[in-house]
Amino acid sequence: MKNIAIIAYEDCWAVSVFLAKDFFTIVSLLDSHYSLPQSYEVEIITADGSAITSSSNSLVIADNSLSDKAYDLVIIPPIEGSKLKNMPLGTDLIIDWLKPKIHSSSSILSLSTGSYFLAATGQLNKMVIATHWSLVKPLSKLFPDCQFISHKSYLRTGNIYTTGSFEAGISVLLGIVAKDKGDRFSQQCATHLLISDSNKLNLILPQFNNHRDEKINEIQDWINNHSSGLITIHELAKQFNFSERNLKRRFSQATGISINKYVQEVRIDKAKKQLLATDKTVNEISVDVGYENSSFFSRLFKKSTGLTPAKWRKND
Repeated sequence: MKNIAIIAYEDCWAVSVFLAKDFFTIVSLLDSHYSLPQSYEVEIITADGSAITSSSNSLVIADNSLSDKAYDLVIIPPIEGSKLKNMPLGTDLIIDWLKPKIHSSSSILSLSTGSYFLAATGQLNKMVIATHWSLVKPLSKLFPDCQFISHKSYLRTGNIYTTGSFEAGISVLLGIVAKDKGDRFSQQCATHLLISDSNKLNLILPQFNNHRDEKINEIQDWINNHSSGLITIHELAKQFNFSERNLKRRFSQATGISINKYVQEVRIDKAKKQLLATDKTVNEISVDVGYENSSFFSRLFKKSTGLTPAKWRKND
């Protein structure tokens, strides 16, 4: 079983604290449903173990204080942006506690402006760090040796994950669970996030988003939202002001795969979620995700997963 710490502190955003806590509660419920041993133990920790007041004046109760306990994953929620100039009491204790973990076996996930704490350790100089778009400049002024960028997804450098949006935090957590417990289990988690439309569930494609090309990230977002329609390199190049040759080169350089292959990966990922979250037929799902020919879709799906869509759906 892996140990996870969520650091809560004065004026942090409670929604992110409980997002992480609730996410791993879903994991535990699925573990129980499938008669699996519990995968994670999650604690909310504060500098001294006392409750804190969040940016919305909500009280967050701590399970523990900063200690020598080893954690496999440490999650740092964001702080309300206006507080960056006057960080709350306990900030220095958190920073000192994080320092030895930067270059350890622990993974650290910074949610949006939680990146302040990582940068303040002084150990991420020259690293590119994702954060909220509106606070790139203020954070850059505070920590000129770090390279802050706006990123709709997330970045991973070694054991450090940084995010630029709320959705990216969910994507990281799904990616971590996929790494620990497999893609299918992670897809099950995604379908339990209380989102009624399976097409709006976060894609679990972390291996293609860990790059710093914001223009390509923008194109990926567009593909993610329009993947069921006809997507041509010619139209993409025209829409995003690229030559076709330069677009193909830059896309594959950033993501490691071609545009057509990425579209296929997005469609297969969306199909997995529909297979788990709906009772639609394979033919219906094939059309929904962008393949009029369901036999062709089934061949692609089996090539990707090793199973036909029908067998993958039943493979509990």
